[in-house]
Amino acid sequence: MNNHPEQQSNIDDLINQIKNQQSNKKKQSMDKSNQQLNSTDNLLQQLKSEFKQPNLDRNKPEVNDNLQQFKQQLQQKQKEKSQEHNLENSQPKINENLHQFKQQQKEKSQKHNVNRNTVALNENLHEFKQQFQQKQEEQRETITHQNQEEIRYTEQKKQQQQKLLTRQAEQWLKSLDEYSDEGLWFEEFSHSYPSRLDAAMEYLAVLNASS
Repeated sequence: MNNHPEQQSNIDDLINQIKNQQSNKKKQSMDKSNQQLNSTDNLLQQLKSEFKQPNLDRNKPEVNDNLQQFKQQLQQKQKEKSQEHNLENSQPKINENLHQFKQQQKEKSQKHNVNRNTVALNENLHEFKQQFQQKQEEQRETITHQNQEEIRYTEQKKQQQQKLLTRQAEQWLKSLDEYSDEGLWFEEFSHSYPSRLDAAMEYLAVLNASS
C-alpha cells in the first residue's frame, strides 16, 4: 500500500511533464506562426508600397493636369464673377453715358436743324431783300417816269398856256386904247417889265386867275 501513492505521484508528474511539453510545443508553434504572419504582413506592406509608388508616379501627370484644369476653371469662374460684378457696378455709369450720348445726339440734331433752318431763313431773307430792292427800284423808275411824264406834260401845258397867253396879250395890246384910263394905267404899269408884251401877259394872267 505504501508504493501506490508514490506510483500515482510519478504518473502525475509524467502527465504534467507531457502537458508542459505540449504547451511548449504549442507556444513555439504559435510564436513561429506569428513570426511568419508578421513576416508576411511586412512583405505585403512592402509590396503594396512598391506597387503604390509607381502608380503614384505614373498618375502624377494626370493628377497635375486635372489640378491645372480645375485651377483654370476656378480662375475662369472667378473672372466671370468679377466681370459680372464689374458689369453690375458699371451699369449705372453705362446708363449715364448712354443718356449723355443720346442727349448729345439730340442736341446735335437740334443744332443741325437750327443751322439748316437758319440757312433756309437767311436764303429766304436774302431773296425777300432782293425782291424788295427790285420792287423799290421798279417803283423809283415808275415814279421817275411818272414825274418825267408829269414834268413833260406840265411843261407842255405851260408852253401851250404861254403861247395862248402870248396871243391873248398881243390881241389885247392891239385892242387897247392908249389914251383911255386903262391904257394910261397900263402904260405906267409896263415901265417895270422888259416889254409891253411881258407886262400885258402878266396883267392878263392875273385877270384870268381872278376870273
